Amino acid sequence: MNRNKKITLAITAMMLAILACNLPAQKPATEAAAPTLTSQPTEASTSAPAFTPTPSTPTVSVSTATNCRTGPDPSYSLVLTFQPGATAPVVGKYSASNYWVITTPTGGTCWLWGAYATVQGNTSTLAEIAPPPLPPTQVVAVAPTQAPTQPPAAPTKSIIAISPIINPGIIMTVKPSAPAKLNITTSCQYLSFPVQQLISRTDSLSWSSVGNATGYTVFMNGAKIGNVTGTSYQVTFNLTKNATPYGVAAYNSFGTSATTSATAKCP
Repeated sequence: MNRNKKITLAITAMMLAILACNLPAQKPATEAAAPTLTSQPTEASTSAPAFTPTPSTPTVSVSTATNCRTGPDPSYSLVLTFQPGATAPVVGKYSASNYWVITTPTGGTCWLWGAYATVQGNTSTLAEIAPPPLPPTQVVAVAPTQAPTQPPAAPTKSIIAISPIINPGIIMTVKPSAPAKLNITTSCQYLSFPVQQLISRTDSLSWSSVGNATGYTVFMNGAKIGNVTGTSYQVTFNLTKNATPYGVAAYNSFGTSATTSATAKCP
């Protein structure tokens, strides 16, 4: 009996072993695959259009009160008197008579004489503007007085009214005459050793005053070298001891005089 139990147990153990061998092997759990990162398309950047700056409009100011008229001549009507400290846009120029065309506070334009004007900004692109037609002149007829015993009356005399430009303390009706004489004193310094050599030269110019002039233009070798309101000018250089021609001309708002000339040289 005990022997049969042992045999039965042995057979049972063998059957269990066989069944265990036939069971499918358990696979180890695999690591979940990492999700694939799909890059999103980036939004294309849109470049801002290049900014092109608008050229600035030149502006003008004056050093003393200056009349601004409907044209480049005192015979035109007065629009306004431009005061120091004020500025205005410059929209054109008339280089022939040194006038600037400016915008007025009311939106119109007028012509400003440039003798006392300072313009800030690029004026090379400003248009040259032709003057408008001159306004008709006003003629005042003076009736002649005729006595019975006198000969026939003289022809009617006409008086043409000219509206002068007015600057502080000065009333001008015609362009100035040329200075009566140009005087020049030349001072030259030489280096004598080892050979004589010019090292400094000063030419001092002076001239007579012109009554209705607002300033004077000085020339050297035919070229303009400066504007002054006085009656003297000094030039210092060390280039040459040869003869140097000079000239001086007076000007006002009506124009520029002829040039008075003289020549200077080192002894």
